[in-house]
Amino acid sequence: MKRFYSALCLTGILAPAFAQEKPNILIIQCDHLTQRVVGAYGETRGVTPTIDRIAAQGVVFTNAYIGCPLSQPSRAGLWTGLMPHQTNVRSNSDIPFNKTIPDHIPTLGDLFTKAGYQAVHFGKTHDMGALRGFSHKEPTAKPFNDPNFPVNQDSFLDVGTCEDVTDFLSKPHDQPFICIADFQNPHNICGFIGALTNGQAPDIDTTQLPGLPANFEVQDWSKIPTPVQYICCSNRRMFQASHWSDRDYRHYIAAFQYYTRMVDKQIDQVLQALYSTPNGKNTVIVLLADHGDGMASHRLVTKHISFYDETTRIPMIVSGAGIKNQAKIKNEPLIQATTDLLPTLCDISGIAIPDCKPGISFYPLLKGEKMEKQHPFVASEWHSEYDVIYTPGRMIRSKQYKYTHYQEENGEELYDLKNDPGERINLAYDPKYKKILRQHRELLKNYTVNTNDDYYSLKANTKDCGRQHTPGYPSHTGEGGCDIQSKRK
Repeated sequence: MKRFYSALCLTGILAPAFAQEKPNILIIQCDHLTQRVVGAYGETRGVTPTIDRIAAQGVVFTNAYIGCPLSQPSRAGLWTGLMPHQTNVRSNSDIPFNKTIPDHIPTLGDLFTKAGYQAVHFGKTHDMGALRGFSHKEPTAKPFNDPNFPVNQDSFLDVGTCEDVTDFLSKPHDQPFICIADFQNPHNICGFIGALTNGQAPDIDTTQLPGLPANFEVQDWSKIPTPVQYICCSNRRMFQASHWSDRDYRHYIAAFQYYTRMVDKQIDQVLQALYSTPNGKNTVIVLLADHGDGMASHRLVTKHISFYDETTRIPMIVSGAGIKNQAKIKNEPLIQATTDLLPTLCDISGIAIPDCKPGISFYPLLKGEKMEKQHPFVASEWHSEYDVIYTPGRMIRSKQYKYTHYQEENGEELYDLKNDPGERINLAYDPKYKKILRQHRELLKNYTVNTNDDYYSLKANTKDCGRQHTPGYPSHTGEGGCDIQSKRK
């Protein structure tokens, strides 16, 4: 069933240019960061002043999609330029469920190191060897007490990561560098769910809590696929949140904003260090997330199984040396961030893109030019979180529509993102959309053939996973289900 992407890969590195001609690259990644909380995307103001400053000087992508709304498959994909079924890293599990990225697959670190760059990584890894070629410094956790919201190892590690990154960037460098600052937050939100459920979260005046999103309520539980109906039976965080009140969800959003403010302040320290030396003037900054967060849309928290925009459409912002400041890209194309980031960074740095990389460089957009080649659609994948239950699914996002398919009970969704951006009305059941549904089914089939995706051979296996109650999280009964992580607090 499992196979590695094994196409012939010709690396063909260009001869290194003079150091001063090659731009530095600073990648800032935040785990769980979602567009909704970033001010540059217009919905929430005042939470991310530092990120908003980066955005004000560069390019903000609104249609960048990740290949899997789960950390390890997403990260393995970003650093190799391949989709999860091509890296065969399909879950958050370690060996033996996932295998280390094989040597024949060129990684971002490999390509830049061979081109004369100093490749360094600080912070969270979770990559199954996809960071090969980078020198990594493990952060030292720096525990602290916070009077406002509960903090855990995620926030403690970010203090160490911030110190390591600022130390590196504040020193002069004779050779160009590619540096990844990999922050955990706002991932601390996962621990907050347990704290709130156990009565350990601080009480906040209702008047101080943010409102609920417009797509908070699910209009018809019977018209969404079975694995999405019953996330509460397979994921401990959704189990813990299944009977939350509206106020609890608003408390959740407030906490998410708080952890985002924490990492935004650390990003400010990183930028101060960068611009304290001449290196800052010749550095391209890329800010992105490995995936998003439910943020109370569809009553969802964190991420799991579903392909809604809150988790699959990530914030991605590029600014710095050589990047044209653009308030909005006219007719912005779809970006498959998982596969497109690597060739774009190679393009920026004058490094030949290996023939086996399927992505499309969006460097022309960064220069204010038109992309001649564009994706007709982008995709995302789901297999399993911790290899206890398997609910394989795929997403196809075309220019106007989003189609999802799950192997369990042949579940389907079709959303008109132009007229229903909140993805509330599943058109897969509407006879008027039979033609569009058929077209998107065909797109998925073609995608599996063209990318050697074994999706149609995968089987769902939910074992003894509850699912005895009426569909929908508020109707949940019983224990927290079959996720091996459900026993954790």
